Amino acid sequence: MNTSRFIENVIEQIKEVQLKLGFVKESIRLYYPVESLCRLLQIEHKNGKELLTLLKTEESLFHTNLGKIQFSLSKGRMEVGISSVGAAYVQEYIPNPPFLTSIIQLFQEKHNPSIKEICACFAQFNKDYVCEQMELGQDFDYVLYFPQKEPDAWFYCIRTEMEHTIYHRFTEEDYKTMI
Repeated sequence: MNTSRFIENVIEQIKEVQLKLGFVKESIRLYYPVESLCRLLQIEHKNGKELLTLLKTEESLFHTNLGKIQFSLSKGRMEVGISSVGAAYVQEYIPNPPFLTSIIQLFQEKHNPSIKEICACFAQFNKDYVCEQMELGQDFDYVLYFPQKEPDAWFYCIRTEMEHTIYHRFTEEDYKTMI
């Protein structure tokens, strides 16, 4: 079981929330599809109840600087509970990633950034990025990512709807499963 990869993902998601909404010293709940969490932990696919049993059995593996991580099932997804101590740890000790800060700032300043503006943001950090238009019928219009995973390993899926542009970040494995 690869708990370090999971912890890294949790920290990155908490940091994204803090950049978007600001820091408040309170607990945070993240929700993972069971299949996605199994991929992150690099374990064989399990159903929700089996995964919850495994996570509770291996509870000691999840004691980190984030404090005790709690797991529960919620509407078919795994709920991951991070205490206010964990949220404070991320705020205090994890630096704001410059690329993520920049892409969030772009979307906060413009509710409808163009794909050209989004690509320009990517290019500022690494000219070796990929922007692909997705096939019609997909949930998103474009996907952008850095093939060498620098400065960011996430796949950013972009959709413009009713003159409002949104992005969702996916791990490479989740993105490939999605399409």
